[in-house]
Amino acid sequence: MQKTVTLPQFLTEAQIREAVRLYQTHGTNAVAQIQARVIEPNMAAINEKLGQENHARYLAYMVLHVLTQAVRAS
Repeated sequence: MQKTVTLPQFLTEAQIREAVRLYQTHGTNAVAQIQARVIEPNMAAINEKLGQENHARYLAYMVLHVLTQAVRAS
């Protein structure tokens, strides 16, 4: 069973702001930057918040997807 999570459930406000900044700068090419600058340095805390081991690249793509959807909806 797949569970649904929101960005604030595993990223801080500052981390979300950084991901948004990277998205604004790099657009859909921001995955590597989000992974390296937001996700990987915080993997231990993210895994603890989500209660499981996670893959940094997958989470980076998920963040990018959420940001892309937010821009499309606005």
